[in-house]
Amino acid sequence: MNIDIRGGSWKPLPNLDKDCFGCGSENPSGLHMTFETNGERIRTQLLVASQFRGWSKLVHGGVIATILDETMSWAAIILTKRFILTKNMTIQFQRPIYVGSSLCGFGHIKEKTGERKAIVIGELYDDQGKLCATSEGEFILYSKEEFSKLEFLQEEYLKAMAASFKELDKI
Repeated sequence: MNIDIRGGSWKPLPNLDKDCFGCGSENPSGLHMTFETNGERIRTQLLVASQFRGWSKLVHGGVIATILDETMSWAAIILTKRFILTKNMTIQFQRPIYVGSSLCGFGHIKEKTGERKAIVIGELYDDQGKLCATSEGEFILYSKEEFSKLEFLQEEYLKAMAASFKELDKI
């Protein structure tokens, strides 16, 4: 399956967590992923550095899983405008991915069940548009108040993230 990974009208999304391993711009060991949306899907484009290799020239499977989880997480957050936690995910590795590869990942909501659950799909393509890996994850959705009770994030960060959801209405 091939896909046009560059087409469409995509708007960049702000990142509030600079230290996240997946999307943190200031994490020296991180993937430095950035995200865009077209209102229905999330997209990320990244170059996988050699520090993320597994055996020989292959990107470590755990890193591929992280890229897919991060992409699905952003899809769940942005497209539902809720705070989330990954409950579970499955991955299908379909083609080898080599270090130094340019990748494009997509995430979209497959199904939303009530106010508390979303099933999200992740897809990872190489620079030739060939599908390399897919994932499906179940995400638990939280309101700001519910998430605050879990004490994962500082109140200032929760407020900034909730405010960013309002900005999404302009996209």
